Amino acid sequence: MRLKKGRPLLSLDYGPLCTPHRDSPLPLPVGHLEMISETDLEELLERARGNPEVDQEFFERLLGARVYAHAPISDDSAKLRLIQFKHPDGFDALPFFTSRSKAAVAAGRSARIVTFTGRELLEATRGATLMLNPNDGGAVLYPEEVDSLLITGTIAPLNKDSASNAPAWFGAPDWQPSWLIPVLRRTLARQSSVEEAYVIQTAPEADKNAISLLVVLGVGPGSAERAVRACLTSMHPEIQRSPPDIAIDLTVFDPAQGVPEFVAGCGVEPFYRRAA
Repeated sequence: MRLKKGRPLLSLDYGPLCTPHRDSPLPLPVGHLEMISETDLEELLERARGNPEVDQEFFERLLGARVYAHAPISDDSAKLRLIQFKHPDGFDALPFFTSRSKAAVAAGRSARIVTFTGRELLEATRGATLMLNPNDGGAVLYPEEVDSLLITGTIAPLNKDSASNAPAWFGAPDWQPSWLIPVLRRTLARQSSVEEAYVIQTAPEADKNAISLLVVLGVGPGSAERAVRACLTSMHPEIQRSPPDIAIDLTVFDPAQGVPEFVAGCGVEPFYRRAA
């Protein structure tokens, strides 16, 4: 699940401006856009909260929807520049909105509102991190997820499970999909925050036949979510193309605290280690 209600994030303490790519389309007049209505999009957004299937449908429809972003009221640049803000987790995020009213509340008198289709905005700002409806607990879209959405029309599902206190068994993997390590190595090479990564297998002590693979990333807390989501995004098309016979989960540890015992006890070497 990505879409949820939460505390307001956006005040107009804006960060660096984002300049859309040179060959990107300029925002079109509202009357020229053919798309899902704002009312229908808002209804779909509400239904998507907590519902992974509708969540996917929402993002697919978002590409053809009218969305709104902020630009400076006065700007001496010859190019359109969009406003970003500092997310509480420390990264710059470009806010965009599913309705003009939501964009207006966030902008106040400090920004002007520009209109795109979802696809136009994502294409224009490729490489940036975006946040949908930040005052309404909306979704963060990292660059890897934006690329996936533009290319495939989908985003890898994200299901966060709390750590279980039930006893578990861990060991070296007996088998893993042939694509897993090459795909993850390519992904992690672009995630400078990840120091090392392992693949192990695990099962509940009560049922050691219920084995799953566990990818374990050594990454600082501030970058953990993006690293996990980048891995999920790269794995998603492979899983869809050839569903493995075994579940694959991901977890993280803080390298500053050392390799956890449940990993060290497996006697496996990291399949990825960041170059010094």
